[in-house]
Amino acid sequence: MDAMKRQRKTTRGMLARVVLVAAFAAAVAPFHLCNDYLRSADFDTVTVARRDSVWTIASRYTAKEEEARELVEAIIDVNGLSADGALRVGQSLRVPILRERLPKLAER
Repeated sequence: MDAMKRQRKTTRGMLARVVLVAAFAAAVAPFHLCNDYLRSADFDTVTVARRDSVWTIASRYTAKEEEARELVEAIIDVNGLSADGALRVGQSLRVPILRERLPKLAER
């Protein structure tokens, strides 16, 4: 009987973890769904130069501040950067690009 109790306890614990992970994913997923950059399949590669920040790199690819914020989030996520977006000179970054917005940038 003792083995059956341990088995049930283990099964309940595993089920609780699965439910917790699913709840977390459901809470976080909507934020990614509204960021087009996080769904992009096209990337540009940038080598970080002195005085570069994620914000300055993002601002090269978009004209609007709101889009730059979304791109900053995507650059951090895609490259696995820390939440503060700390960079190193010489570091290569993948920058998600949205092809339909590129012609607008050429006009600036």
